Amino acid sequence: MHDVRVATSYWGRNGVTLLEEVAGLLEELGLGDYNPPTGGDIFLGGMPATTDAAVVLTRQPGVESDSRLGYDEPVVLFRVRGTPNNATVAEARAQAIYDAIHGLANRRLPGGTWLVLGVGTQAGPIFAGRDTNARDEWSVAVRMELHRPTVNRS
Repeated sequence: MHDVRVATSYWGRNGVTLLEEVAGLLEELGLGDYNPPTGGDIFLGGMPATTDAAVVLTRQPGVESDSRLGYDEPVVLFRVRGTPNNATVAEARAQAIYDAIHGLANRRLPGGTWLVLGVGTQAGPIFAGRDTNARDEWSVAVRMELHRPTVNRS
């Protein structure tokens, strides 16, 4: 887990991205360790070459947002990779992520964004293949209903 001083200064800064908030949520739920830039097993954007068991978060296209309402519905893709030659590790972790976030509602994310509801866009994890190091990968897509008011939207 994070040192409290590091977490407080990290989450207290301006400009925390949605993916950073979701990574922090995974950590709060006990589903990984988000510890930029020094370590952990949750990453943003790209899968690292050397970490076996890992979760990578990316954003996917979502539905069009209303220009007057302060709600957005982005889709976050969780790519989960397991250990070499073990077909169950990644699937089990992907299922745990799905189970924890699908239906999760009315919760503040670590950076302050209000999560209205998380909805899996599939009926569970989807097998995404095996990499050249015999590590299985699974994916979970979640549409996140967020209350994100701005100057133009309340």
